[in-house]
Amino acid sequence: MSGVFGWIDFTRDLVLDRPVVTMLTATLAQRGPDGEAVWVSPRAALGYRTLDVDGNVGRQPFVTEVDGSPVVVAVTGAPLGLEDLRQRLRSAGRGFAPETPAVELISAAYQQWGVEFIPWLAGPFAVVVWDARTEELVLARDQLAQQPLYYTHTSTGLIFATERKALLAHPEVEAVLDVTGLREAISHALPPGPLFKGLESVKGAEIARFSRAGWRKQTYWKLTSRPHEEDLDSTTATVRRMLEDSIRETLPADTSKLVATLSGGIDSSSVAALAAAELRRRSGDKLRTYTVDFKASEFEADVMRDTRDSPYAQAVADRIDSVHNLVELESTDILHPIIRQGMLRAKDAPTRIYDMETSQYLFIQHASAQGGRIVLTGGAGDQLFQGARWSTDQGLVESGTFPWIALAQRFGAANGFGTALLNADTLAALELPAYYADEYQKALGEIEYLPGEDEWQRNMRRVSYLVLTRGPLDSSVFAAAGLQTRAPINYYKLVEYAYNIPAAYQHHGGIEKSLLRAAVADLLPEEVLKRRQSATPVSNHPSYAQRLQDEFRAILADPNAPVLPLIDVEAARALAENAPRLAKDRLARAAAELTLQLNLWLHHYRVRLAL
Repeated sequence: MSGVFGWIDFTRDLVLDRPVVTMLTATLAQRGPDGEAVWVSPRAALGYRTLDVDGNVGRQPFVTEVDGSPVVVAVTGAPLGLEDLRQRLRSAGRGFAPETPAVELISAAYQQWGVEFIPWLAGPFAVVVWDARTEELVLARDQLAQQPLYYTHTSTGLIFATERKALLAHPEVEAVLDVTGLREAISHALPPGPLFKGLESVKGAEIARFSRAGWRKQTYWKLTSRPHEEDLDSTTATVRRMLEDSIRETLPADTSKLVATLSGGIDSSSVAALAAAELRRRSGDKLRTYTVDFKASEFEADVMRDTRDSPYAQAVADRIDSVHNLVELESTDILHPIIRQGMLRAKDAPTRIYDMETSQYLFIQHASAQGGRIVLTGGAGDQLFQGARWSTDQGLVESGTFPWIALAQRFGAANGFGTALLNADTLAALELPAYYADEYQKALGEIEYLPGEDEWQRNMRRVSYLVLTRGPLDSSVFAAAGLQTRAPINYYKLVEYAYNIPAAYQHHGGIEKSLLRAAVADLLPEEVLKRRQSATPVSNHPSYAQRLQDEFRAILADPNAPVLPLIDVEAARALAENAPRLAKDRLARAAAELTLQLNLWLHHYRVRLAL
């Protein structure tokens, strides 16, 4: 996905700190494995790690002399809307060739209009501009917060970066975790934010400007409630058209490094089918698709998954004529110490549902190793088309809290998924029930209701708003493999539209995401169109539970393990000796996994607890 590091200081001469800037930029190498460049001046320094997806990324940081002073620009992600930007620049008297890199267009747009152009962009992007004429830094993120951008203040300035690890490597920054950070790290109410004390994040759809006078921030887009005036058939046609538009704009000109994940679920299948059709129309090339499964997984249906992915994925691959690849993992692959460490480094945080997320992490490494650089996913399908259980279960919709917290509580996780081993002192410090209630009410305060909506319609709008604003996609595992993620469903114009589609349209036909299914019905096999939602594969092989048990015992036997002060050690020891429970009880496995990841995080990042 590429990565950027920057340092602004109005006191130091940063030219002398070039070696430190180079060192901090290097921490982002996994995001940008194809090159590194550093630019320094007395007041500002920028470093960039490049992911070359098409041979036309442009020189970054991109420097232009304007009125005798440098204007320096860096862009991460895959911004869309570039053709429109090129046309606007041409109308303003600035002509650019079709192959002009995005960073050069954005630099020209900034020089022409200042920050006014940023809302014209779409797709996943983060923009950084240092304008030496005014000694002002501009940081901006895309509408849906798909590209990360963190910052923190030093004693005499500001540093910012694509990932937390680059900030934590700075000599003046310490990894301090207070109550707020620990809540974010281990609870399921909100996605992890900056986490560490003193770190902040540029928000989605935010333009943040920093100068000697301090910060000026503005929000340039938000979800708004509007009446939906189309009937079901017209709505279905509009969804199809918007998906096709997004696919056309998302697919790169050079598709030789393009791959797609394919689970056999409706989200990834829709994206793969539309992408395959567009490739045939353009050049006749075939899409490369990838599915993950476990060898000897002894698949067992549970509340999260009804069916195995691979047969459905193969059916889609046959229908769309893709070059299909089945990646089969050994049951204990994801518990290897190198993989556990790699997963931690990818996210800079403990993984909440380790077995599900790490199987994806390892799976993606295979796609990257076979030459992939751009990966299409079905990400955001659940959010836009109300596919998750908490969008269709009346008890969860009306729970009065985050419905995913209510789901965990329904199955016995009173404080959220994975928190069962926290001790009484930790729980008292975190006050999770109050935290969930406060954050829930804060979110509700942002929602606009339409006149005439009844209580059920208001409830459904609440759930839709929560999943769209509190559940953004996490592309860190893809970035860690040197892959640029593109999720065509997660297109802000489609998000705006889908947010206001009536729930009755979304759920017609007695199956979740029926609107999306209808929109792509001509492209997919009947069995896939009728397949109910099924979660990411996990291993049910006895060897997985045995390996997990061994790791858990080792942590509990280490008197210096940093996680011990946070957990109920006796309860943890009892669980560690109960292999059948670790094998069969998803809540127990999640508690053990979170404990292991939390311990590794505290140790590896040298985290100082300040609870």
